[in-house]
Amino acid sequence: MANSDATAVPSLPWRFSTRTLDLDEASEQGTQTYYPLRMDILRGAEQFRMSIDAMQLGPILVGDCQFDADIKMDFAELRKFYHLNIPLSGYLSSKNLGNEITATPKRAVLYGPTGDVQLSRWSARSRILCIKIRREALEAELERLLQRPIRSPIDLAPSMDLTHGYGRILRDLACMLAGQIGREEPLTRQEIIGAPLWHSMLTHLLASADHHYREELLSPGLPCRPSALKRAIEAMRASPETPFTAAELAEIAGVSIRTLQAAFQTHLNLSPMAYLRDLRLEQVHAELVASEPSYTSVTKVAYRWGFTHLGRFATAYSKKYGVRPFETLRSVK
Repeated sequence: MANSDATAVPSLPWRFSTRTLDLDEASEQGTQTYYPLRMDILRGAEQFRMSIDAMQLGPILVGDCQFDADIKMDFAELRKFYHLNIPLSGYLSSKNLGNEITATPKRAVLYGPTGDVQLSRWSARSRILCIKIRREALEAELERLLQRPIRSPIDLAPSMDLTHGYGRILRDLACMLAGQIGREEPLTRQEIIGAPLWHSMLTHLLASADHHYREELLSPGLPCRPSALKRAIEAMRASPETPFTAAELAEIAGVSIRTLQAAFQTHLNLSPMAYLRDLRLEQVHAELVASEPSYTSVTKVAYRWGFTHLGRFATAYSKKYGVRPFETLRSVK
């Protein structure tokens, strides 16, 4: 299925349920809830019925989904999302980026932001928790845990074990959230409860799935950073738009330029200026996501956060977030 710019998903209520016997209506609802898709019934099905009970929790949409017939689906790359399918019964066979995975109650399947997805068979009467995760939220969670910038997108493995360890906890969390969907007053609607839960979901996903940063994430603890490094980082985080130089940061840290550069390289594998650039990119991204195209422009936002060379800015932004800056700005809020 070819990718298209027409991938905007309409805004949905924070909680909803849908039931339908009509394939076209099911395809439309699937597109509204998740991604633009094409759905077909596989041969031999005598009846068709789709049910979805879904709830939005921060940057996560949890859907409890079932079909009463064997179906298949195709949808374009997710771009702004990561996606996790956890079967509670039955199975789901799919292909993404050349990886053919059959998800079962013992093994979940994961899709990243790139590559078309083909669901070759969603077995009849399978109950599957379909979890849509905003890309910037998962990547920000990993950066928060590691306390340093990462390369986007995260190279999540295409499947994960659900029978023990972090994977089992992740499955239990997803089931608990699904159980809240039908409650008259879900506890997850309370910020003091809901926010820690979705953060926990993201953290356990990052701990469960294999990826380039997992070993570092699960290490016994990062070594304490030198106080000089902390002072430089605190200064940049407090005012990322400031046109710091390496000399100014070294003065703030109270060390020589070479000492500061060595500390950044040792503890963050980055130069001070590269760290500052990533901080600024985060600020630009957050502002573009929250802004309306009619009231601002990419150029204004980039300049506001200290980017004066727009060509280099656009290249760095696209490398980090997988889309061009103007695509973030014009996306549906």
